[in-house]
Amino acid sequence: MKINSNRETLIKGIQTIQAGVSSKTGTIPILQNFLMETEDKGLKVVFTDLEMAIKHHIPVDIKGEGSITVPIKKFMEIVQNLGEDSEVNISVDENSRISILSGKSRFKLGGAPKNDYPVIPDIDESNSFKVPARLLADMINSTIFSASTEDDRHFLNGLLWKYEKDLFSLVATDGRRLAVASTKKVKAKKEFKVIVPSKILGELARFIKGGAKDADEVTVGLSSNQIGFKIGKTVFISRLVEGNFPAYEQIIPKSHELEVSLNADKLMAVTKRAAICSNERSGAVKYTFKPGALVVNSASQSMDFEDELEVGYKGKEFQISFNPKFLMDILKAAGEAEVEAEFTSPATPALFRIKGREDLIYIVMPLRTQ
Repeated sequence: MKINSNRETLIKGIQTIQAGVSSKTGTIPILQNFLMETEDKGLKVVFTDLEMAIKHHIPVDIKGEGSITVPIKKFMEIVQNLGEDSEVNISVDENSRISILSGKSRFKLGGAPKNDYPVIPDIDESNSFKVPARLLADMINSTIFSASTEDDRHFLNGLLWKYEKDLFSLVATDGRRLAVASTKKVKAKKEFKVIVPSKILGELARFIKGGAKDADEVTVGLSSNQIGFKIGKTVFISRLVEGNFPAYEQIIPKSHELEVSLNADKLMAVTKRAAICSNERSGAVKYTFKPGALVVNSASQSMDFEDELEVGYKGKEFQISFNPKFLMDILKAAGEAEVEAEFTSPATPALFRIKGREDLIYIVMPLRTQ
């Protein structure tokens, strides 16, 4: 195997698959390697931790066909430390030794044959459907922060993907908050409900944001235990999460006692200030609505804070407390838009919508404060 490549092209290509590096890969030596193989007038690079895999195509100049698995961390260290506009020549001998030559620099690195590497299944396209790439990235980024990061309830460590009655939805919850993004712009062949790990979705959204064109589509392939995403010549594959996702529809309030419209930017700024002074353990920030004003309070053993925003609220005085992080995640997704909040009581779930985004719903459980 013999290839020539531009340094930047090589770095960008390997960074795309490097997301698969996880603590699990440390226990099985071959999983610290990535596979590179000449294919389709370029270089196919593959990385897996057995839970997920990413395949990517790098345009390179092929001088000789072949394949090899290479230690990913050492390879990246070498390439990143070559001269900026360097031409990189890579060759592999019959003993799986990799030569990396650039200018006067020469590195030799031990690799392993392709046969030692796990076989990565192809995306199942028999039951596939397409989603506009930008739409999918937006749906993921608008919900993923509400998924759990704790391992004890593994089925909350992913997003529910659901297609029912012509409505495609992504749902995330950690048991204390909920995010739902829905669209009718996606048409699948049949209804489904699967839980997709957050990790692969985060990488997919990052990849789309980093280089997808407006017209690009993601082909989604589903089988009984895995999901695959194909965009151009790049493929993301992951096992599905087993378990039953909570019946989230039941906690979405059907009615409310009061509704208020808030500027996301201003509320974000005041909530950030309040979070500085909130107790780190309970982390509550108190929001008191009065006619024409919102008073924001927080306190810990050594600090306390109060601020006030002008709001178009006309109802009776109402007080509710939230974990500031949960609110800030929603406000970040809202950007500069208005946020509409619906409340029933200080102890029941509150519903938030972003003005002009009927496709999004957020639910946050309030905190009890003394």
